[in-house]
Amino acid sequence: MLCNALKNHRLPHAILFTGEDGVGKSSAAIELARVCNCRLTGGQEHSKKDAAGEIFACGNCRSCRKIENGVHPDIHSIKPSGGYIRIEQIRSLYASLALKSDAASARFVLIEDAHLMNAEAGNALLKILEEPPDLTFFVLTAPDTRDLLPTIVSRSRHIRFNPIPQKELEDYLVSHRGLTGQQAMIVASISRGSMARALNIADADWINYRNFIVETIGELPGLPAAFRHAFAEMLAADREKLEGIFEIMKNWYRDLAVFPWSPEKIYNQDLIRQIKNRAMQIPPHLLIEKADAVVRAEKALAGNANLRLTLDVLVTKLAQ
Repeated sequence: MLCNALKNHRLPHAILFTGEDGVGKSSAAIELARVCNCRLTGGQEHSKKDAAGEIFACGNCRSCRKIENGVHPDIHSIKPSGGYIRIEQIRSLYASLALKSDAASARFVLIEDAHLMNAEAGNALLKILEEPPDLTFFVLTAPDTRDLLPTIVSRSRHIRFNPIPQKELEDYLVSHRGLTGQQAMIVASISRGSMARALNIADADWINYRNFIVETIGELPGLPAAFRHAFAEMLAADREKLEGIFEIMKNWYRDLAVFPWSPEKIYNQDLIRQIKNRAMQIPPHLLIEKADAVVRAEKALAGNANLRLTLDVLVTKLAQ
């Protein structure tokens, strides 16, 4: 779709990429900016086509290298700050776009996690989209259209990124990460079509860590309060792992809830025996409550809530 738009000189001024985290939305946005600004030494436009006629950037010219290194003056990137994209960031963007372009063929504004714009930021962006500066293109990324202002969605060309097929993920993990077929199957299944998620967990140690987490949360109801506090303290000690830990927990409770109805759709296929045993012991409504508690903890930490207190509350809820 993008190649056809480029060939016909009909690239929309606003494009919305939606899909799971880690399926290539931001990478595609960066590559689009590179293609539109790729030039040979001397300022001549440069583009290449592969055998299928797809356009790609040379990767070697000054513009391509600047974009790759994140220092191109006409490529503006906006990401959430403190859990949200705020109106101050959009105002700063507006001021930057008012300045003269750096002689690039196109200016790009990449807004990642656009669904995290607060209402004021969304309305401010809408005003820019209604009268965009010349040769300025906006690429927004979000999981879905439902969390965005309908007026922003209506002014954007929507392109949906599908999850990467599990077999493709498995083949990549075996050939590029050295995983065994069994390990690749486990990681690809849990990753739910996300390359980024698969790469983050693509090692045997992660599988062992997952086993430890699911075993521990399964035993929490019968453990003393002192152990629960120690478990929360252990989780808080390495905040960088929390995103992965939350994914493990959500996937586990989801599998327990799904197993009685569709056992073939569980993510942790290698733990099917444990899942079968545990699914018979926990009522469905309690599984939903535990999964919701994990989601609330995620959102609280994204909003800069107290780390240790949040995890203490979560572990207490999971122990019920």
